[in-house]
Amino acid sequence: MTRRLFLFETRRLARHPLVWGATVLVLALQTYLSRDQQPDLTMDPINATGLATCLAAAVLVVASLAASRDGRHGMPESLAGLPGRAEHRTRALLLATPLIAGLAAAVAMGGYLAIRLLSGPAGGRLDVWEPLTAVAAAVLAATLGVAVGRWSPWLIAGPLVVAVLGFLIFTNPANGPARWLLPVMQVHQPDWPDRPSAVHLVYVLAVAAFFGGIALLRHRVRPAPTAVVAVALAVAVPSGAAAASTRPPTMFPTNVELTIDHVDSRVRERYFGPHAYRCTVRQGLSYCAFPGYEPWIPLWEQAVQPVVAALPATLRAPQVRQMSPNWSFADDSGVIRPSMSWGHPDQRRMLAEDVSFLATGLYDSATRHFNRSRRAVPCDVRGQARTVVALWLVGQVSPPEARRRLYVDRDLGRLSGLDWGPAEIGYARQLLASPGAREKVRANWDTLVKPTTTIDQALPLLGLEHEFNAPMGATPCL
Repeated sequence: MTRRLFLFETRRLARHPLVWGATVLVLALQTYLSRDQQPDLTMDPINATGLATCLAAAVLVVASLAASRDGRHGMPESLAGLPGRAEHRTRALLLATPLIAGLAAAVAMGGYLAIRLLSGPAGGRLDVWEPLTAVAAAVLAATLGVAVGRWSPWLIAGPLVVAVLGFLIFTNPANGPARWLLPVMQVHQPDWPDRPSAVHLVYVLAVAAFFGGIALLRHRVRPAPTAVVAVALAVAVPSGAAAASTRPPTMFPTNVELTIDHVDSRVRERYFGPHAYRCTVRQGLSYCAFPGYEPWIPLWEQAVQPVVAALPATLRAPQVRQMSPNWSFADDSGVIRPSMSWGHPDQRRMLAEDVSFLATGLYDSATRHFNRSRRAVPCDVRGQARTVVALWLVGQVSPPEARRRLYVDRDLGRLSGLDWGPAEIGYARQLLASPGAREKVRANWDTLVKPTTTIDQALPLLGLEHEFNAPMGATPCL
């Protein structure tokens, strides 16, 4: 009897529009949200697991309605003449709903990860337990939905449970240690230590088994479901406690001078230890990435190499070393530092700006300005020839008119800024269109990058005509 009911419920759920509609929605929405980011195997499964709770919510509602239909619209009288009992129907639902729910979650997660892997070089490290947690969360929603449908006589009970759990998951960052006691814990950053994903998966599966036993105990107390509940609790309590005991590393305020000694030991080992980087040399430049992010090095090269190729050959080639923005304590002057994410259109420009503003000395001037003023106030680089040169260098990768102000976070606790105007952008565009501009810049480099050289003085050296009024800024970077 249970077998036939299981097949019936499986066929019914396999055709349910709400389950597969939520699956398609999760897959499409998560793909859209990550469309401008390079695949990151560290963060993509975590982000997708958080959005997959929408699918779990749909499964919970469907399971609760299926389990409660025995008591609706005269069904008890109609079912009384059938050979199968309510307990058989509950068993069938506890077999069918987790199966379909897990399959739908696997389709959503597997499809999303396949799309991401096919969309470009993937960085980071895949934690296989993270996508499995999305499947386990859907299974938990299925058994919880059956338990709610069996124990509650109200149709609204399933949606109410979804609303409460949705609110708790949405506010999870404020839940303290209890955040890991929910099926999904989405708070994470790519430069944090590893999550307790394996033990959390065990916890979620144990809670799913617990609610399955609770659903069966609604009919009568029997040894098998009682043992399932007891074993599930025996597994869920210690695994949940172990997951909840894992703390994220402490985030420090950016206006306090700190040293590496303040950093969590897990962070020190990963980002400052002897095996923190994997380095390679490409076209004379050294590129260093954190383990797992080496596939992104060719992408960094596309932003760095065109700028370096335009610089005088006598300048020392910079090193490109990946940055962990939350744990950067060293004064890496002369080092180009791509971040832990990649793919947004601005990021190629930002890396090109790093090379350009370091080569022309604008970063050093901005840092000196900040050290003098001790305030995060941009200093003017208007009217200076080196600003035009810097924007021309950026133009080798990205249009120079993309933005007119740059804030620079060179190391923890140091925020500086550069401010330029339309005249500098206009002359940079002229220089980009000027034949022989590279040779002119290289021949007059030392003069052009002096802070005291004005744009008007540089125009003859660059072969440009006077077109814009370019006075020196009120608070010049010198």
